[in-house]
Amino acid sequence: MPSYVITEKCDGCKGQDRTACMYICPNDLMVLDMDGSAGYGEMKAYNRDPQMCWECMCCVKLCPQQAMDVRGYADFMPLGASAT
Repeated sequence: MPSYVITEKCDGCKGQDRTACMYICPNDLMVLDMDGSAGYGEMKAYNRDPQMCWECMCCVKLCPQQAMDVRGYADFMPLGASAT
């Protein structure tokens, strides 16, 4: 269940040089899109390689804006269900 950013909620931790998710990610996967060139929106965080995610959920727990979530596997959460 790799993590992803809900871009509508993410504020890039108010423009700091490191976001909370960047600080806590043990695999160093979270990146801040400073200028919007990656297509995620200016000052939004994103997971640069979801396949490498350790699924530790540290970013989900730490995000002050609750802008992080995880995608469930089809066999675990079928038909668009979600886990809390």
